[in-house]
Amino acid sequence: MAISISLSSLASRATRKVAAGNSGIRRIALNATTAVQEDDNPVASVYNAIEKFGQSLMRNTLQAFIDVFKFSWSKFWAQFVKTGLFLMNFNWNSTDQQLDEQIKQAEIALAASRGALAGQSLGFAICGLIPTATIAVFNEPLALYMLKELGEEAADEIASSLANMITLQLDVQVKRGFTALFKNYRTLLRGAAINFANILVRMGRLTQESVDKANENRNKPWSFAGAFEESIDSIEDPIEQAYTEEFWDEFQESCIEAGFIIAGAADSYFAAQKLANQSLVGDYGVVTIEPIRDNEAVTVDTNATSSP
Repeated sequence: MAISISLSSLASRATRKVAAGNSGIRRIALNATTAVQEDDNPVASVYNAIEKFGQSLMRNTLQAFIDVFKFSWSKFWAQFVKTGLFLMNFNWNSTDQQLDEQIKQAEIALAASRGALAGQSLGFAICGLIPTATIAVFNEPLALYMLKELGEEAADEIASSLANMITLQLDVQVKRGFTALFKNYRTLLRGAAINFANILVRMGRLTQESVDKANENRNKPWSFAGAFEESIDSIEDPIEQAYTEEFWDEFQESCIEAGFIIAGAADSYFAAQKLANQSLVGDYGVVTIEPIRDNEAVTVDTNATSSP
């Protein structure tokens, strides 16, 4: 005995027709926030594009803020080198007026960075969003495409400017703290600097004459880098002087470069390990399917017809 089943009479097919219409195609909004409409309002589409533009800027801005404080071995080594060069070239005989002038110059650079960020943001808003919104009245697809391109460029530019401003702000705070510490403990720090210079003398990096000269000229500019250059210039033999100067220059450059290579390799290794773990476990996602509950009840004939 053969059994024939009418597919159109199945409960699942009938329910599918009610939920999806005659086409039978069910659409799921990927953003899970708005329903799919066949006749979207052009003004609403442009408004949604502008809203996504702002969300993209906020997302990239937040990411730039996080990246500044995100730890990496490359950033650690760069900060270590920057601090070391600052201490080597710092004038330990600086007056209060000179220190205040350095803080003022740092604040000027910070103000310039803030102005650049504000100008970029306003420029993209006035010269980008307003013309694009005007174009949307005549050509909606063109306006949406322009907003997409504008959003990507604006996000990169503004995020870069924000990261630069945050870095300068941190530098100003560090310089203010160091300057206040130096002013309050100038005598103690000078003593520590001289003791460190004496250690360098025993290591052969500085000469005793340069250290004694620094003690005699406390009111004249003095730094570790300057004293080191003077010790090299004091070498009478030109062959030995050229050898010593090139040796220490290449040593410093190679040491810094090797540190960046090692730090970069460590960051790459840990990033690869993290990516491998994510690929094995996979990302979790949530899909919410909401049935249409406000439709009228559907009566479906589920009885199968049979024929001999």
